[in-house]
Amino acid sequence: MRKLSAVVLISAALGASMIHAQTSPTGTTTRSIKAVQPGLYEVAGPRVREAVEAGILKITAAPDKGGKSIEVHSPWGNIYFDWPKDVKPVAFTIETGKAGGSAAEISAPGFTEGNKGDYKAALDAVIPLAISKAKAQKTSKTQ
Repeated sequence: MRKLSAVVLISAALGASMIHAQTSPTGTTTRSIKAVQPGLYEVAGPRVREAVEAGILKITAAPDKGGKSIEVHSPWGNIYFDWPKDVKPVAFTIETGKAGGSAAEISAPGFTEGNKGDYKAALDAVIPLAISKAKAQKTSKTQ
């Protein structure tokens, strides 16, 4: 029983620090971004918000898969591409569209305080590229 109580207490403490809601100027919550690993929100939050606003449903980034290392799901289909040059590949998944489009979740199993810079550089390179490719895909499918 003590172990269960400790697990519940620890889970509650960790869970409270993992959800960060974005508020509009009027003070109402418009979107929330949940970062599974502590500290990840500070690195990924702004870029994840851009992906949500662009309509991207999911981005999965995996090292060492060649031309299919990064998979992007958009309303207009799936997109695959390799890591941008000079960017260290790191694994992460961003899922948007949760809670009817008002929430997103980012998970990066290998994220630590020590490799925070690698994740920031990867997100700063991959997300704008994914947005650009999704916009091009939308344009080609809607014309």
